[in-house]
Amino acid sequence: MSQQRQSAFRQRTEKLQERTFEWAARILDLCPRQYPDDPSRSVWRQLIRAAPSASGNLEEADEAFTDHDFLYRMKLVLRETKEARRWLRFLQRCKLARHQDVASLEDEARQLAAIFATIYIKRKQSLQAKHDLERERAKS
Repeated sequence: MSQQRQSAFRQRTEKLQERTFEWAARILDLCPRQYPDDPSRSVWRQLIRAAPSASGNLEEADEAFTDHDFLYRMKLVLRETKEARRWLRFLQRCKLARHQDVASLEDEARQLAAIFATIYIKRKQSLQAKHDLERERAKS
């Protein structure tokens, strides 16, 4: 990979990490410090666990030692992002604490999940193609 291409890739990676971090931080900022009811407490606790976990696992994926470790971490990122989106939807649908403030966060979770799914699928396909090519060369 050329130096210029590596630099562009690094910038995209850092932008995505920052976008995910800011999404998780906005969720933490909105989290009520006191809950008006048990359902709000339950859903917010799940949400404030899932969103920062997605951000942290994304940064760990960037530091993966192997392709398989990268795929594992990206699968975790995708799962945690989807989970956070589900909790955001519950907040809105059930009109729980701060429900009026999370619509944009739910949309951001949807967009991030789509990005993470694409990254996962493309990397997995690339690895499979590489593996198939190596297998063909070994047969020759």
